[in-house]
Amino acid sequence: MKKLFFMFLLVLAVSTVSLAVTIGVIGKSVHPYWAQVEEGVKAAGKALGVDVRFFVPAKEDVPAQLQMLEAFIAQKFDGIAIAPSDPSAVIPTIKKAIQLGIPVITLDTDTPESGRYVYIGTNNYNAGYLAGTVMKELLGGKGKVAIGTGSLTAMNSLERMQGFKDAIAGTNIQVVDVLNDEEDGARAVSLAESVLSAHPDLAAFFGVYAYNGPSQALVVANAGKKDKVKIVCFDTTADILSYVKDGVIQATMGQRPYMMGYLSVTVLYLMKKIGVQNTLTMLPKVTVNNKVDYVIDTGVDVVTPNNLTEYLNEMAKLGIPIKF
Repeated sequence: MKKLFFMFLLVLAVSTVSLAVTIGVIGKSVHPYWAQVEEGVKAAGKALGVDVRFFVPAKEDVPAQLQMLEAFIAQKFDGIAIAPSDPSAVIPTIKKAIQLGIPVITLDTDTPESGRYVYIGTNNYNAGYLAGTVMKELLGGKGKVAIGTGSLTAMNSLERMQGFKDAIAGTNIQVVDVLNDEEDGARAVSLAESVLSAHPDLAAFFGVYAYNGPSQALVVANAGKKDKVKIVCFDTTADILSYVKDGVIQATMGQRPYMMGYLSVTVLYLMKKIGVQNTLTMLPKVTVNNKVDYVIDTGVDVVTPNNLTEYLNEMAKLGIPIKF
């Protein structure tokens, strides 16, 4: 934390030096979650005097991400942040950018083997484990659960599901299905309806991506099973929090997408101003397989009907009002 505080002081100091900087940020899909990331990107750009470009495809679309990444490289951007839908597919292009002297970092979801300099976002395994712990308590350690996700390749999805499964291991909670909606809201609803029909005794849904919780909540509410089927999910978009308020969703793992966007621009700005290695010396280090890595964990908030008002007040203090 002290290193990050020092980093922000340094940003304030070097930002007075005039230097044109262009930074690109590539997200995963059009959704209110990514709109919050974009707000953070734009806020940092305005504060630092940086030209920022933000792009997301309509839905999970690996070729579209790669095409935009290539475009940012061709335009010689000063830094690029990306949330790769497929961690393997982006490796050659990220390596290409770095070889050309363009720093690349990841946000929200990672690709450690690409050579990217920093990951900024949630510790997804730990967040999934926390969700599984909450689910275990809600169900009293038994019952059938269906998992909904938007990707079977993205690391954040895989890590959250693994953490969740590890948390419920050794209980009588059974995962009956994993539903991949490819970040398509209508498909997410259809899949949730199908699994609820196939398993009338379903005890709960676990929603891995921001589309999942609301889709599952809609299906549960329409089926008149609000008090019978529990929901634990991810993210704190307005539609999710509305279902939390109504008690249809029992808990959601609130990430901090605004900070992911803001910090991504800040870190890349520093890399341009003072150099990559000088910037890395100020960032939190972790050791993975005897290798030093740089990770900024933006944290998780567990939001429930009981602490919803408190959470909204805290977000408002940070300048992130959520209306629903």
